[in-house]
Amino acid sequence: MTRTKELALAFYLAAAVAGAAVGVAVDRLLLANSTTRTSGRAMRDRFAKDLKLTTDQRSAVDSILDSRFRAESVVVVPIRSQLDSIRAFARQKISAVLTPNQQRVYEQMQRDQKARAQEKK
Repeated sequence: MTRTKELALAFYLAAAVAGAAVGVAVDRLLLANSTTRTSGRAMRDRFAKDLKLTTDQRSAVDSILDSRFRAESVVVVPIRSQLDSIRAFARQKISAVLTPNQQRVYEQMQRDQKARAQEKK
């Protein structure tokens, strides 16, 4: 492999890793914002129980958290399509360096991850 190809491959892998890191960070942010009522409610219930919050405190904390999730959504929604494009580009580039067998496994990993995300919604 030539030096130029090695540099290009290193660049693509670095871009994929950076894209994955950004994707994971934003995905975590979005998942925190789109958690199901049950899991979100369970987290809030545990929080209130651990801190022994009064009813008034619980109401105030719930309002603060609701406000936080709305504010985070305002920040993330406008860049969601850009983040999706970055992730798709990284997936393409990763797939390009894999063998056909690895590509099949990678595609299955992507389907499994998508199914897990859907289960959480």
